[in-house]
Amino acid sequence: MSCKADVKKTNLMYELYQRGHSCGQVAEAFGVSRQTVFKRFQRQGLELRKIKPLPFVIFQGNKYTKRANGYYACTKGNRGYLHVAIWESVNGKIPDGHDLHHIDHDKAHNVIENLELYTKAEHARKFSTGNNQHKRRI
Repeated sequence: MSCKADVKKTNLMYELYQRGHSCGQVAEAFGVSRQTVFKRFQRQGLELRKIKPLPFVIFQGNKYTKRANGYYACTKGNRGYLHVAIWESVNGKIPDGHDLHHIDHDKAHNVIENLELYTKAEHARKFSTGNNQHKRRI
């Protein structure tokens, strides 16, 4: 393979990357490893996007980072949710068959006054209207 072809392919990869694809997605599209994509960009002196730090909270010495689903989850160990840790620190272990609910529906608002405990059935009945397995999804 000539150097020119290598540069051309790297530039095609970089175009895809600039359109918002991750290095992993670019690698998959070109049938190479993510590390190969990274090294090619590095060799060409191409600029990579900066990693945006995710919001996090420290609770009882554990770091909880905001996930894509909106909940804060522990970054080490059992990866448990922050709202569960807060509830259990005040009220003890959540009984089997129960769910916690954020009163204001804000998954990031994890103060004890904003959390309610429901049975799974009651929680589903009150807050999952129209979102069950019998509803046709488009």
